[in-house]
Amino acid sequence: MKIRHANLKDAPMLSMFMGLIINSTQYYSTEARKEETKKHDLKSLKQYLSDKKYYYCLVAKEEKEIIGFAIGRNEAGVFWADWLGVRKDKRREGVAELLMKKLEEILKKKGLHKIWCDTRTSNKESVSLLLKLRYKKLGLFGNGWYKQDFFLWEKNLI
Repeated sequence: MKIRHANLKDAPMLSMFMGLIINSTQYYSTEARKEETKKHDLKSLKQYLSDKKYYYCLVAKEEKEIIGFAIGRNEAGVFWADWLGVRKDKRREGVAELLMKKLEEILKKKGLHKIWCDTRTSNKESVSLLLKLRYKKLGLFGNGWYKQDFFLWEKNLI
């Protein structure tokens, strides 16, 4: 497995992959899946990948196939991790952990001082991963995006 920055050549395959991951998640409502898929369609993803100062997107690949991704944005030195996804048959193999560790390494080198994200309260796998990676749970964001409950998390990078 190789983890690297996504590029514009990855955009068509990555957009389809992200759509599959987002649409297959059991943790989000129909409305949430629809809106999040739209936010990461091919046109939007190409814009994100073109802005290397603001957006960061990593892909995990085996041979030529994408098996995972992490995407988010830099907001004044604080990184907001939008999405982390791994192909269903590759879960529980450490792909998400490696993506997050690589992302943290890159962000530190870029001078970002904090990363934060959210998880659905019911997403035990993501909660477990963030605890393992020493993220601090900031609290509950009840009735948040798409009227669903989330935990908010942070990790200082310096």
